[in-house]
Amino acid sequence: MTAAGWQLLLCAGGMAALWAVPGSVWPALTAQALSGGMAAAWPLALGVAMGDLVCSMAAVLGLNAVGSLRGEALEVLRRAAAAIFVGMGCSFCAGPRPTFPPAAG
Repeated sequence: MTAAGWQLLLCAGGMAALWAVPGSVWPALTAQALSGGMAAAWPLALGVAMGDLVCSMAAVLGLNAVGSLRGEALEVLRRAAAAIFVGMGCSFCAGPRPTFPPAAG
């Protein structure tokens, strides 16, 4: 598998965007920074960034391995994901579901 420079830059930009979105890491990072300063916070930030990178690369390489060995298996996964997304879209467009027990009015 080869990657062009623009593809690597696109991946790095996506990782930066994921890192910038507030999640469960931000309270932990804030707590570390407030309790021990930057010296206590940078190892956590580096660990989270490296964990995100390793996890996403493992997923990409794993799907690449599946695709190279069994292309039809990857096609089945792709179609199953598309069906799930269509079902989610239909259920979203159907409107809100009634709550149980019904609210007293």
